[in-house]
Amino acid sequence: MRIGMDFGTTNSGIAIYDGDEVQVLPLDPVAETAVMRSVLYITRDHEVHTGQRAIDLYNAQNTHRERRMVNKKVGHVRMDFGDGLVVETDVHAPVDELEPGRLMRSLKSALATPYSGTRLFERDYTLEGLIALYLQAARERASELLDEDIKDVVLGRPVHFVEAKTEADDQHAEDRLRRAAELAGFERIAFVLEPVAAARHYAQSAREPQHILVYDFGGGTLDLTVMAVEPGKMPTILAVGGLGIAGDRFDRRIVEKAILPHFGEGVTWGDKALPIPRDLLDHVMHWENQSGAATPETRSFLHQIQAKCSAPARIYALESLIFDFYGFALFEAVEATKRRLSSVTFDTFRFVGGQIDIWQLMTRRQFESYTHTEWRYIREAVLDIVARSGVPIDTIDAVVRTGGSSSIPYGLAMLGKLFDPEKLVTEDLFTGVAAGLGIIAHENS
Repeated sequence: MRIGMDFGTTNSGIAIYDGDEVQVLPLDPVAETAVMRSVLYITRDHEVHTGQRAIDLYNAQNTHRERRMVNKKVGHVRMDFGDGLVVETDVHAPVDELEPGRLMRSLKSALATPYSGTRLFERDYTLEGLIALYLQAARERASELLDEDIKDVVLGRPVHFVEAKTEADDQHAEDRLRRAAELAGFERIAFVLEPVAAARHYAQSAREPQHILVYDFGGGTLDLTVMAVEPGKMPTILAVGGLGIAGDRFDRRIVEKAILPHFGEGVTWGDKALPIPRDLLDHVMHWENQSGAATPETRSFLHQIQAKCSAPARIYALESLIFDFYGFALFEAVEATKRRLSSVTFDTFRFVGGQIDIWQLMTRRQFESYTHTEWRYIREAVLDIVARSGVPIDTIDAVVRTGGSSSIPYGLAMLGKLFDPEKLVTEDLFTGVAAGLGIIAHENS
């Protein structure tokens, strides 16, 4: 049997098709959703956990835990200065020897970057190897549910991977994803553009030939594709495009514009009223790097600031965020608020933990102002893709939305003005791509 898999930046799904009905598999045995969070947690003993189980275990093992920093060898450097002068030295760095495990997310977003991998608990992991661990867990779960050892897959891929600048970058990212799938145990692997898969699923219910724009707005990328579709047939691509702007970028904008002041932005310290160093505030923006900042030197410096700053409580909150491992939980709370603002015009952002106690009213209008620049780029990209397709904008029959970020009201209003609110069609936001991949997998099995 051949499956279709949507390996997403935030969520992933698997679907199969029997010629009559699409079945989306319950990929996560813990979460009560049709998709599984694209997260990976590797313990000190190199046990691998995925999805909601990974998140739960990370929070249980890391929040408020003890730490013990020791200098350990992390590499070796050889420098050749010529004329026979060679200097070799070991490289040491502070390492938390009590760290129970490492959580990783948005691995898909690194495929087009120079990032090659990391070293975890005395073992080297390539990026392809890390992604393979997640894909392998998904493959084994599908095999269990289908009572068959699954080896064949049609994988979705974005039109443009995050950080890809050229077609060569996109091809390199696809090659890396293929290698990860091979390492995960897949033998027959094909790739289909994610918006094409969404269009194929849409074509199942189409009653007449149409020109459509697929607006696939997920956690990592926005994919835009104009296609001609006919009932029950593969769509014909007329133009493709996209941006490295999506839900993750919007989350960071909220943190940057609304949350940073709670952790010291705007606070001054010392006789010269110095600002809080930007590199400390950047650790709020990038929770993945917070473990590296949790050093005795950082703690000592924060205590120095706390003793003579304009708002000590905010620096205590920053210390707690870094040293009590609340970074991931903070971004989870930000994302939840962002989602709620799609259905309400204002919401209360509430986050409590350690020395952190945030209560802040957040409005939809504020969120829209934080992301104004991104929305301008998105509007320009939509107009550009339609122009390049050669299809007059007023003859686009449907705008097919998929991906969690495609339900943001500002985007809906923008699309409604460019096309017509009645032309906006909602695919299954989180499973539409997987469903289309499942159909294509069946047709090409």
